[in-house]
Amino acid sequence: MKKSQDLSRIKSRNDIPFGTLLMGTTGVLIGVVIDSEMAMIAVGLLGSLIGGLVGWAGGRVFLIIICFGVLMGAFLGYRSGDRDILIMAAGTGGAIAGFMGAQGSLFLKNK
Repeated sequence: MKKSQDLSRIKSRNDIPFGTLLMGTTGVLIGVVIDSEMAMIAVGLLGSLIGGLVGWAGGRVFLIIICFGVLMGAFLGYRSGDRDILIMAAGTGGAIAGFMGAQGSLFLKNK
């Protein structure tokens, strides 16, 4: 086995806990914002599962881009002063950043 293949496999294993922690924490915080313990547990577990799958696929940069989009959306939603708009803006910011990150990576691969 080549050294580069061996390193990529190790890198992928390190991304799984990072993705699980990031997306699980995001899910728990969504439950905190809507003030529901059941939502904190359910969405936290779902976020951990999705984050683990993205981390397993080696998407550390993708997760960081989504995190940045969520923070930007949450900041803009917080400026509005309405909690419902904060939730929608944070989710929308993460989705838009994810789509832009995926398209950007495809664009850079073609060069």
